[in-house]
Amino acid sequence: MISQDLLETGSSFEQLFKPVLKTGEWQIAVLRQCAKVHPENIGQVERHNNTDEVFILTTGEANLIILDEKEGEKIPFVVLMDLNVAYNVKKSVWHHIVLSADAHVFIFEKADTSKENSDYKILDAEVQDKIREMVKI
Repeated sequence: MISQDLLETGSSFEQLFKPVLKTGEWQIAVLRQCAKVHPENIGQVERHNNTDEVFILTTGEANLIILDEKEGEKIPFVVLMDLNVAYNVKKSVWHHIVLSADAHVFIFEKADTSKENSDYKILDAEVQDKIREMVKI
């Protein structure tokens, strides 16, 4: 077996978000469908204040939700993710992701990303309704 000094691997097939590798400043996680990312649960967005966050869909379907706040107005965007394409959500941008039951997503972000340096916001009913109309899962 090859030494972990040469090669490190990480995987997860559990239905949740789970970091699988940390290397230097970076963490790679796997996200599978769980209650938080079920298509019915689009009421909350988050943003990370110290890092961009990269999502790569490898199986299934996923919608990446981006919330733009301009002059007090909340403008939601929903991106139907393509397989094997990297989507980089910039630092401090409000976002959420919803997954199909068979989806598998890799996430890359700074290793120290936590609740302490991230913000969470409950969306008002009007914005949630707009997003529901756009979600394609």
